[in-house]
Amino acid sequence: MTKTNRIGVVVCRFQVPQLHEGHKYLLDTVKRLNDKLLIVVGVSGGWTSKNDPMNFETRAVMIKSQYPEALICPILDHPSLEAWSNNLDELIALNSSGMEATLYGSRDSFLPFYMGRYRTEYIEPKPFVSSGTEVRDLVSSRVIDSEDFRSGVIYASTKQNFPTSFQVVDIAIRHSTERKVIVGRKPGEKEWRFPGGFIDPKDHSLEYSAKREAREEVGDIEIADVKYLSSTRIDDHRYRKSEHKIMTALFSAVYIFGGIKAGDDLAEVRWQDFDGLIDCLLPEHKHLGEIFLRSLQD
Repeated sequence: MTKTNRIGVVVCRFQVPQLHEGHKYLLDTVKRLNDKLLIVVGVSGGWTSKNDPMNFETRAVMIKSQYPEALICPILDHPSLEAWSNNLDELIALNSSGMEATLYGSRDSFLPFYMGRYRTEYIEPKPFVSSGTEVRDLVSSRVIDSEDFRSGVIYASTKQNFPTSFQVVDIAIRHSTERKVIVGRKPGEKEWRFPGGFIDPKDHSLEYSAKREAREEVGDIEIADVKYLSSTRIDDHRYRKSEHKIMTALFSAVYIFGGIKAGDDLAEVRWQDFDGLIDCLLPEHKHLGEIFLRSLQD
């Protein structure tokens, strides 16, 4: 088998603003050992994130500018390593035209997880090269005064996969013996709201999120009988001109003991009589107040 019958395959994410020396060393080595170069770009299939900030098209343009002769294809992540390896094998077969294929990797590569049928080869990495994570951390720590930088920010914000409904929770904490409920007010606001906020990715349930928000915004109080009441869209002023919206899950709870004290992003909290509740609430929380009062009748 001669060199002209060989195709070298590299699988990588390339989540960097430009190919670093480690990338180029690996790709140049594989290119030198083979007649054809196939670069497979890993795609998460989910939202952009700190670890996966760029879509496939953006990375493909970057790679193509330095390796114009290379074949560049995407491959979606898969929860099964076996299925992912099979998908990779099919992709290689489709692009190799009967050539002998070898998969190459270096530090922190896919090689230990590959379960396919093609031969693999490890390339010793170039020493003292920053990882992709280190490069992204450096890039994300600074703002650059340039048209290209601002264009990139606009591109990233408009190329999200689809509009999102952000999940929040609100909690109406009623007194155990009096017709009162806790409300809060943010700095600069004249009207009141139920304590609440965005769910945390670490929260294991919406109920847990509601209890956490109660502790963070109302102080070191004990509550019980936490119940889900309803969900509804919130007309949040921050998203009125956006395709993204806010969805809240409203909970109720019973106050047991403890002193209420404003925390987190609330400037003030107080006990509010049921009779004047709707009139004191922000427009976007009036419907929540109605849901809460109906729940007491039920």
